[in-house]
Amino acid sequence: MGRLGGSVLLLAAMIAAAGAIDTVAGPQRLSAEPLRDGEWNASVSVSLADKKPISPLLFGIFFEEIGHAGDGGLYAELVQDRSFDALAAATGFLESSERQMRLDCPALLAAHHHPMEPLHAPWRNPSDKVYRSKAEYLQERRADTNYDPRNDIIVAWQPLPGTNADLTRDNPLNEHNRISMVLTAGAPGTPSGIANFGYWGVALQRGESYTVSLYLRTSESSSRNVTISLVSQDLATAYANVSFYGVGGSWRKFTGELTAAATDTNARLAILFDGPGTLQLDMVSLLPTENVRRGEGLLNPWPFRADLLGALKALEPAFMRFPGGCYIEGDWLRNAFRWKDSIGSWAERPGHLNGVWGYWSTDGLGLFEYMLLVEELQTEPIWVINNGVAHGDSVRGADIMPWVEEALDSIEFITGPADSKWGSVRAAMGHPEPWNLTWMAIGNEDCGKPFYLNNYLAFFGAIRAKYPHMRLVANCDMGQDAPTDVWDWHIYTNPTDMFNRRNEFNGRTPENSNYVFASEYAVTDGGGWGNVIGAISEAAFMTGMERNGDIVLLGAYAPLFVHWNNRPWPTNMIVINNHQWFGIPSYHVQQMFRQAQGTHYLATQVVTNPSTQVHEDKVAASATCQNQACDRVALKIVNFSSYRQRIAVTLSGTGSESILSEGELVFLYSDHPEDENSFDEPKKIAPSSAAMDGLSSQFTLKAEPVRTAVAAPQRLPSTNLDVTHAVDATLDVIQSIEQLKSSYNNTPAHHQPASPPAAAHTPAAAEHHSPAVSPDGQRWIGEAQADGTILFRSLDTCCGHMVGEEADGTVTFHFD
Repeated sequence: MGRLGGSVLLLAAMIAAAGAIDTVAGPQRLSAEPLRDGEWNASVSVSLADKKPISPLLFGIFFEEIGHAGDGGLYAELVQDRSFDALAAATGFLESSERQMRLDCPALLAAHHHPMEPLHAPWRNPSDKVYRSKAEYLQERRADTNYDPRNDIIVAWQPLPGTNADLTRDNPLNEHNRISMVLTAGAPGTPSGIANFGYWGVALQRGESYTVSLYLRTSESSSRNVTISLVSQDLATAYANVSFYGVGGSWRKFTGELTAAATDTNARLAILFDGPGTLQLDMVSLLPTENVRRGEGLLNPWPFRADLLGALKALEPAFMRFPGGCYIEGDWLRNAFRWKDSIGSWAERPGHLNGVWGYWSTDGLGLFEYMLLVEELQTEPIWVINNGVAHGDSVRGADIMPWVEEALDSIEFITGPADSKWGSVRAAMGHPEPWNLTWMAIGNEDCGKPFYLNNYLAFFGAIRAKYPHMRLVANCDMGQDAPTDVWDWHIYTNPTDMFNRRNEFNGRTPENSNYVFASEYAVTDGGGWGNVIGAISEAAFMTGMERNGDIVLLGAYAPLFVHWNNRPWPTNMIVINNHQWFGIPSYHVQQMFRQAQGTHYLATQVVTNPSTQVHEDKVAASATCQNQACDRVALKIVNFSSYRQRIAVTLSGTGSESILSEGELVFLYSDHPEDENSFDEPKKIAPSSAAMDGLSSQFTLKAEPVRTAVAAPQRLPSTNLDVTHAVDATLDVIQSIEQLKSSYNNTPAHHQPASPPAAAHTPAAAEHHSPAVSPDGQRWIGEAQADGTILFRSLDTCCGHMVGEEADGTVTFHFD
């Protein structure tokens, strides 16, 4: 085994502070102490000779449109409700058959007022309950607190005095954008118009340029002039103006630039004209001009807010799961995310009610934009599709095929050549080159809901038949004989339970279990708004992910973003307002683990010392090789105890005699376990580093109470994935783990390796397997047939219509 200079470079990452950290501010150098018999609370033993490969995609991110993560967050649009659809939903006009509705704006504003400070108290109650889904969590919390954290739809428009505002279906902008606004001014020469509040204010920076665009028409016989202004909250001070002339009887797009004369984070966009008469408007947009310039060559402007994009890049995520979550399901199917409504020109996207999280989604972040984000982050996409199941209703198996076709079309949109039907749509939007797509999730948290099982089988069979390379994710573990490549595992819990779940996946192997995607996990109870103790317990859980990185292929904290003024979820990795962001301590833990993930897990054992006064089982640890040669080793140590721990570290095996004596300790430190970051102190809890000496094959570290650290001799090199090689890397890891439990030769019911290892299990024709019980209570069994067919036989009749169900309860599923 080759080694740098014949030595092993030890990188220590402690989620606990070392000795002098509590007495020296910003330590420059720390010394490990020699190991003395009995003078330790816990020991961490690492074997350099006992290693196994772990998935290169272990630590990624999960983007869901929740808490204004997209609209009002990562999406750069500064105007809220730019096409007036949220107003239509709030007033009932959206569901009505009326042609026009006069708005009582004072009453609307009173009913849909959202203060600058959000409601906080209902989330502060600690709980010992463990939740397996967001839906379960929300349902119980609403019952417990008589409070629904999903805010009502926000009313973001206010007509000026003397101006009447009507929603109308007359003279629609296009067939997809059918609702617009008509303003009517009264007295001659009276300034009239309407103002938009933005997302809790329009954030302006002095000297910065902003591009406004909108569609205008008038029913008057003569043309009309319109002025667009960036103004103060009280509308008294104008920071910038641009005027448009010749507004006539046909829709016309007007575009102009405004340069802000002052900085104001609570500004307004005002649309002004002189009365009397009417003005009809739609698709009112305000973007930083830099986004418009960068979007040249694309159908729409560059969609991402620069600072938040930077926050994601700093995480260097191995993958991105998107766009949900409950968001893709919808509270009802009519409100589900439908990707075909999210492509094309922004002006032609109808948007939809994000009924689960209580606000209007413009779908400005659509499938094309999500793939742009994947490309920008140089990461692996995991596209989550709706499988005909929502929170409140479902599509029966007999009617599911249009939804299946929609999923197949989405793959062609992403990966098809520029001359294919849907690839040509992508190309017309400015990206002729196909993207890579290897992972798809069929639904979200849908196990146990009506028709999930039969719908899942329909999606799995159709996708696998047309795209046999695709890795498909089920919503739950349906048994080893189920047709799936990996299954979703979710947990929302308290710090103690999260710490204990570091052993959740122990004993699972590729031979006896299905692969796991820990696609949503977080401390939600007892973690405040994102405090240290929650982050430390998550770090302990992540050491378990590394230890089981041959069976846990992927994992992601959830949720990713939340707007400070619309907080439907207690803990979110990145907290934003309209001009700032900060990462909670969990953000920094995710970053630390990603940067020190490595390629192989080294057998790591933690033992408490029963002879000491304090011998709690509150230390977690994992060690990983940072390269194939394993001459760089990262050691992560977590102290979840309320006491200082003296931790004995021992490294054994080939190379342990040549550990370099100097290294660097990266640590997460705070004086109190309930400390949190904030806009005022965005990096109150953030990783720090110190040089270390005294390292050898045996040494001790002092870990302060409830802290995390990583020791490293130097900053790790960038771990950004090359997207073109990420898939091959994943395959290599999977194939190196004695492959996928029992692989059916030439049968897509399980993930099929390119060259099945000799140990792979190949069932004979009509071989029977033990029944699997799905969460909806149905027992079913798969039988491999000699002709490559998997025969699924239902042992119950509990689950309604199954795909192809026959009178005897047998289902035959063919893969062409």
